[in-house]
Amino acid sequence: MSKYLKIPVIILVLFITYAPSCVDEEAIAKRDEEALNETKNEIRTEFETEYLTETSIFAYETTAKQKLSDLADYLHIMTDTSLDMSFRVKASEMIKSTFQSENITLRLIEQDEEPVKELKVRLLIKKGLENKLPHLPFTFDSIYIHELLHRIDNTTYSGVLRFSQNFTDPATPEQIIKSIRRNTDFWVVKEEKVFGTDSLKIWNVRLGDIR
Repeated sequence: MSKYLKIPVIILVLFITYAPSCVDEEAIAKRDEEALNETKNEIRTEFETEYLTETSIFAYETTAKQKLSDLADYLHIMTDTSLDMSFRVKASEMIKSTFQSENITLRLIEQDEEPVKELKVRLLIKKGLENKLPHLPFTFDSIYIHELLHRIDNTTYSGVLRFSQNFTDPATPEQIIKSIRRNTDFWVVKEEKVFGTDSLKIWNVRLGDIR
C-alpha cells in the first residue's frame, strides 16, 4: 500500500475509533438531563399536589409518630453530658427541625415537689446545651393518632397524636416509675426546598405543642 493510500485509511480508522465516544458523551449527557427532568417531574407530581391521597395521609401520620419517638432519643443525647458536644449540638438541630417553630411549647419535665415546667423549644435547646436541664430518662410509648389528619388550607393539614411519656429508673431502665398521658398537634405543611438551581414546594411533617 502506498503512503498516499495509507493516510486516508489512518484518518478513517481514527474517525471510526474516536467519533463514537463523542457521540456517546453527548448521548449520556442528554440522557442524564432527561432523567433529572423526569425525577423533578415525579417529585412535583408526588409532593407538590394540593390534596393528599389517603395513602399519603397514612404515610405522613406514620412519619409523625416516628418523629415523636425519635424526639425522646434526641433529647437524651442533647442532655447527656458524657457525650462529645458535637453530638449534642447535632441532636439539638434535629430537635429544632422536628417542630413547627422554636416558639412551640413543650411540657416534658416532671419533678417531684416542683411545678411542671413548660419550655419553648428555643429555651429547651439552650438549657440543654448549657447543662441546665435534668437528665431524666423517659420514652414515648403507645403513640396513636387521636385526631386524623385533615385539610386546613392549600398548604396545611393538621392532626393530633396521643401518647404516654414513661419515666424510668436510671438504675433499672426497664422499670417505669411514672407514666403520663400527653397530646401533641402535628402538621403536614408545604415548605420550599432547593434542589440545585431549582426549588420545589414539598410536604413536610412538623410537631406542635406537647401538653
